Amino acid sequence: MRLASTLTLFVAGMTIAADAKDDEAKELKRFAGTWTLVSGEKDGQKLADEHVKKSKITWKGKEVIVESPHQSKEPIKATMTRVDASKKPAEMDWERATGPDSGKKMVAIYEWLGDDSYRIIFAPAGKDRPKEFTTKEGSGHIMHVWKRAKEQ
Repeated sequence: MRLASTLTLFVAGMTIAADAKDDEAKELKRFAGTWTLVSGEKDGQKLADEHVKKSKITWKGKEVIVESPHQSKEPIKATMTRVDASKKPAEMDWERATGPDSGKKMVAIYEWLGDDSYRIIFAPAGKDRPKEFTTKEGSGHIMHVWKRAKEQ
């Protein structure tokens, strides 16, 4: 009886882990492609229009390339280490391979604003995950609103 209970718990745990991987894969598929920045703010201040116009992000599975002049003159390469759409708000963690805070864990919350738009707010490396979609002076939080780029 004890072995059967242990096996049942093991199988249930494996099923939950598989479901979480499937959910993560589905969420990453939603992000796939190139997005353009619609608006953003940092530390309670709106990002300059010229920075917004020059910003884009490209998702390929867990690999991300961000071009955003307000963060770095060079493209930032990062790897998603965790995406959890079951949380409210949804959560995302990644590690930058290049750019500011490379090699450090960064955390964020995000939400879909439609099929082709989402917003995300993230904290500087080593800081706590934001709790709401607002930036405040001195927080270091950056919020972006992205829209899927039209295919050409």
